[in-house]
Amino acid sequence: MLIHGIGYRDGNFDRYWGRIPEFLERHGAKVYFGNQDAFGKIEHNAVQLKASAEKVLEDAGAEKLNLIAHSKGGLEARFMISCLDMAQKTASLTTLATPHRGIISMDRIRQKAGAVYKGLLSLFNLMLLFDGGEKNSSLKTYEQLTADYMKVFNEMVLDAPEVYYQSYAFDMKNSRSNPAMGIFHGLVKRIEGTNDGLVAVDSAKWGDFRGVYSGPGKKGISHPHAVDYGKKALASKKTGGGVLDITDLYWDIVCRLKALGY
Repeated sequence: MLIHGIGYRDGNFDRYWGRIPEFLERHGAKVYFGNQDAFGKIEHNAVQLKASAEKVLEDAGAEKLNLIAHSKGGLEARFMISCLDMAQKTASLTTLATPHRGIISMDRIRQKAGAVYKGLLSLFNLMLLFDGGEKNSSLKTYEQLTADYMKVFNEMVLDAPEVYYQSYAFDMKNSRSNPAMGIFHGLVKRIEGTNDGLVAVDSAKWGDFRGVYSGPGKKGISHPHAVDYGKKALASKKTGGGVLDITDLYWDIVCRLKALGY
């Protein structure tokens, strides 16, 4: 089951997930979607994910699901598994560019320049709306992505021992890789280091960390490109390996989960 991040809903699948769903199904996987709200709080969206997951299991006649979540969707999946009695129905959770330790840059900017903090989040809202996302007039949801909030979240939402957790991070490299994310990339890089334009590598690590992916040459992978948003993403693992189409990365995830028995 693919679980989207903040700002969008499942409904225009080929826009958020690009070619990924069709690619996986063409190669034999059965793909479902989380169908949670675009700007709902983690706890609220986790309830919706549970409803989607239980329906999928019933329709498919399966006992467990493999979850692949992007960005905030990974936090909602973690809450669902650990706090809503879904551990026994979940085989694995793969998170991509999920801010498990929050976005430290948000905390720093809010502490030093509250007006700038609100301005940047308002700009992000406009970017999402302009790019096909939903309208959002509140900044409340973003508070759950701060490092302060996630510190408490991680103390309360503990991993389920029967579920396999793995994670992936991405390196945008430079603002030219995605001009729309350029301003955020620069801010996060100065404060947190390597990032995808929003989430730093250290924050994306959770469970079995599978590495940092970027594009060939000077081209990087931004936060939206991690889900093939725009259908043009390429990825190469920084720690070695050749150049991949981003869809191949997802296929590798699925094949590896199958090989591990999930």
